[in-house]
Amino acid sequence: MSEPRPVAVTGLSILTALGRGPEAQLTGTPTFTEVSRFDTSNRRVHHAATAAETGTLEEELDQAIATACAQAGVDRSTTPLLLGLHTAPPRDFGQRRVYTSACVSASTALADAATLIRAGRVDRIVVAAAYLVEPYQYALFDAGRALSTDAAVRPFSRHRQGTLLGDGVAAVVLESGEGLAELVAWSRSGDAYHACQPSPDGRGLAAAIERALARAGLPPEAIGYLNANATGTVFSDAAEAAAITRVFNPAHTTPADGSAHKPVGLPTGDGVVNPPSGGPTHERGMRGVAVSSTKGLHGHALEASGLVEFVVTVQALREGKLPVNAGFLEPDPACRLDLILDAPRPAGSPYGMSLNSAFGGANTALVVRVG
Repeated sequence: MSEPRPVAVTGLSILTALGRGPEAQLTGTPTFTEVSRFDTSNRRVHHAATAAETGTLEEELDQAIATACAQAGVDRSTTPLLLGLHTAPPRDFGQRRVYTSACVSASTALADAATLIRAGRVDRIVVAAAYLVEPYQYALFDAGRALSTDAAVRPFSRHRQGTLLGDGVAAVVLESGEGLAELVAWSRSGDAYHACQPSPDGRGLAAAIERALARAGLPPEAIGYLNANATGTVFSDAAEAAAITRVFNPAHTTPADGSAHKPVGLPTGDGVVNPPSGGPTHERGMRGVAVSSTKGLHGHALEASGLVEFVVTVQALREGKLPVNAGFLEPDPACRLDLILDAPRPAGSPYGMSLNSAFGGANTALVVRVG
C-alpha cells in the first residue's frame, strides 16, 4: 500500500469587501456599509460587506479560477473542479461536483478534494466558491432576524446581535507535493441535535476538531491559530466556544454531572485578554489557542465562507500576522477564549485551523501548515 501523499496549496485567489487578493485580507478594519446594490428600504437591516466594482457572480468565479490556476501553473481545462455555491451555476464551468451544503459547502469540497489527492486518485484539483450579496438570501436572513441591527458582526462578544452578509469569491488549487502551504488534515462531523441550532455543549464541532488533530498527528497545543466560524449569533458562538474549550482547555470543561448542555468556557474570573507579543508562554497555555473570526471583518459569505476563511488562514500564517476578532465590545462569560483583540498578533506556530459550521449541525475542521 502506497504512502499517503501530502496535499499542497499551490494557487490562491480571493475577493471580499476587504479587496482582491490574499494580501488585502489582513486589515483590522471591518467593511460593513449600507447596501446600495439593491433596495433594502423594506428590511429591518440595511448593512452588508460588499466589494467595490464587482462583475456578475459567474464572471467573478471565472476570474478567481483563472487567477488561482495561473499562480499554480496548471491548465484549468484539464484540472478537475469542485464548486461551493447556493445552486448550480447557469454557466458550465466543467465542474465535477457542486456542493450546496450551506455554510460548510466550500470546506466540505476542500476536504473531498484533499481526500482524493491524498489517496492518489487525482494529482490536482481546483476548489472554488462564490457568494455575492443579493436580495433573496438577504431577505431570508433579515426575515429570520439573524442579521445584526447595529451594523457590525461581533464574534464571541457580549451584546452581539447577529451576523451580516458579505461578498466572498475564492479559488484554491490543491496538488500533491509542496507549495505555498499544506492542508495537513481535515475532518467533518454532525451534531444530530437540532435543525438550526448547534448542540450547546459543542460536542459535534469538538469531535471534528479532535479528529482533524488525530489525523494530523498533532496535540492541541501545536495549533497556534483558530479562524473560528463564529457568526456573531448568541447560541452558535457560545456552542463554538464550548467546543474550543473542550479541546484546547479540557481542564475547564463542564463536568458530566447533568450540566453538559450549558455553554462552557474559561472560568468567569479569567478575563479575556490580548497579551502582547513576547509575553509569558504560560499565558497561552492557560487560555488556549489564539482565536478570531474574520467574519467580523468581511461578513458571512454563506456557501463560500469555508473557502474564503481557509484562504485568509493560509495568508495569515504565511505572513505571520493573525487577524483581529473585530467588533468586540466586552467579554461574554460563555465565550472565554484567547481572542485576538485591538491589533493583529504575531503567529507563534506554523499550524492553524479553520472551522466552519452550518444549519443541520454540520461541522468541518481544516488543519493548515506553512513553512
